[in-house]
Amino acid sequence: MLSRFNYSRLSPNSFWTKTSIYKTISESDFINYNWQSKNTLNNNTIMNIPDNLSEFWSDVYRSQSLSTMSIRITPYIISLINWNDPYNCPIRKQFPPVKSTIESDHPLLKLDSLNEQTDSPVDGLIHRYNDKVLFLTTSICPVYCRFCTRSYSIGKNTESVNKKKFIPGKSRYEKIYDYIEKHEEIEDVVISGGDTYMLPAHTLFELGKRLLSIEHIRRIRFATKGLSVMPMKIFSDNSWFQSLVQLNNLARDQFKSIAIHTHINHPNEITYITKNAAEKLYKANIHVRN
Repeated sequence: MLSRFNYSRLSPNSFWTKTSIYKTISESDFINYNWQSKNTLNNNTIMNIPDNLSEFWSDVYRSQSLSTMSIRITPYIISLINWNDPYNCPIRKQFPPVKSTIESDHPLLKLDSLNEQTDSPVDGLIHRYNDKVLFLTTSICPVYCRFCTRSYSIGKNTESVNKKKFIPGKSRYEKIYDYIEKHEEIEDVVISGGDTYMLPAHTLFELGKRLLSIEHIRRIRFATKGLSVMPMKIFSDNSWFQSLVQLNNLARDQFKSIAIHTHINHPNEITYITKNAAEKLYKANIHVRN
């Protein structure tokens, strides 16, 4: 049973300073998305923290030859992991895998577990349901989840997987727009990847504007784990936020809708930073669904 949410987590506090490598980091740095991006940890750098868990990190290291996902974790998420008990922490369990918990593969296991590529008429577009499509804009995310259902594409190659990359680009996108325009039954576009958080502001705007110009498109949903793993981008990357606001206003003028679909898995991911980001989206009349 899920415990009640601890609302004291929404009060401003320097929670990140409890993690040794961030104990001297100021709030102004920590809540800046540029600092978060620059200091995101990967397969090599994550082994540096913290220095009193050699057995745990050895377990993580031994998992790498079997893992389908490379490691990429923001300082925000690192600071929310319970390093006193990383094996049982619900946030840690979503990210760096450990060899000791890896089970043998099921005989019917497929890398494309949702069979997406079977329903892909154009590279980077999934059309499984009559009136809906999934638009894969990129192959990168602010973090890489160990349970990713799109591990055939997302992140860097691993020892066990050579990835099929979806590179952002006008020529690839145009083929997708062309397909959507020719299929008037399509009303709903989920823009994902990867993660739309990683698209530059101008790309985000042009992509959304182009889709809104298609008469039969009624809804656009931007899929992102951003509010979970790097919420500070909403209020520290003004150009990206303003692109989203402009798209939302453009959609409303056409009686269409835009929403953010995020992916928060556990209440411990929510802090006052999440609250500030969500409030800014709310004040801009941008719908958020989890």
